[in-house]
Amino acid sequence: MKAYLEKAFNLKQLDTELSNSSSAFYFIYANEDIAGYLKLNVNDAQTEKMDNHSLEIERIYVREKHRKQGLGKYLINKAIETATAQNKEKIWIGVWEKNESAIAFYTKLGFVQTGAHSFQMGDEQQIDFIMVKSLI
Repeated sequence: MKAYLEKAFNLKQLDTELSNSSSAFYFIYANEDIAGYLKLNVNDAQTEKMDNHSLEIERIYVREKHRKQGLGKYLINKAIETATAQNKEKIWIGVWEKNESAIAFYTKLGFVQTGAHSFQMGDEQQIDFIMVKSLI
């Protein structure tokens, strides 16, 4: 986990991501406390080769103390709103195959598993399910 965090969240990497016009970040607050955030990608910023009618939810995090308050669903709705405004036909997310609660959450919101890809977490190779929600 430490190796992943150092690679994905170092200052140079964050600067690169924040300056990419094909990516967008949204933060959600609860009682003036940052409760979570959402990172969306389109076009070539997507982490998998997808068509131009797709929007990726690359990251969606809600801090543990703010879970079960509807904030995750709010962030998903923000992703849907953003995709709709950009005339995207689907949204997708990679979900770790062992994260059963997240898989159940996305399934409940209309996402369907359509494939899988490898994800490097430090020295460990993991599998993410590709879950897609059609917007048309």
